Amino acid sequence: MIFTADDGNAALVVVDIVNDFVTGVFGSDKAKKTANLVASVLKDVQGRIPVIFTKDSHLKDDPEFKVWGEHCIDGTGGSELYPALSGFTGFHIKKRHFDSFFDSDLDGLLRAKGIKRIYLCGISTDICVLHTASGAFYRYYDITVVDDMCTSIDPSKHSEALKNMKTNYGARIISSKEFIEEVV
Repeated sequence: MIFTADDGNAALVVVDIVNDFVTGVFGSDKAKKTANLVASVLKDVQGRIPVIFTKDSHLKDDPEFKVWGEHCIDGTGGSELYPALSGFTGFHIKKRHFDSFFDSDLDGLLRAKGIKRIYLCGISTDICVLHTASGAFYRYYDITVVDDMCTSIDPSKHSEALKNMKTNYGARIISSKEFIEEVV
């Protein structure tokens, strides 16, 4: 099957490329490299596919902090998009859970736009991207994950998460080059 995004029913969901995951508490050189690659790819595909940016945005004393510590507090710079992404047009969805669909406006937005297929990228491959793929699968979206536009807080878990999404959610795994070819 040949995939193209020009049929109008695909969107790119950029999961949590926010300051705390790029340069903040969970930041790393790999996260910066990934975030900058996403920005570069967005220059090529801007206007050709809807883009949705999810932003991890927790309330004070969120139960998740017992596991991960304080991060991405709503209203702080840590929960804002990494600056390289801030100039791009797209929808912004605040989320408080690993799964970008759970308790957010993501599903309603995608359905209102007639989206049936999503491309996923973001941080962290093994946590929020993985759980968002699960949420998409259970809502009957076709899923494609752009491998090199994702990274994990723990880099050793990246490949395992991709395999998990492919095996359990039927996700296609492609490169950013393949993504650009499909969209442009």
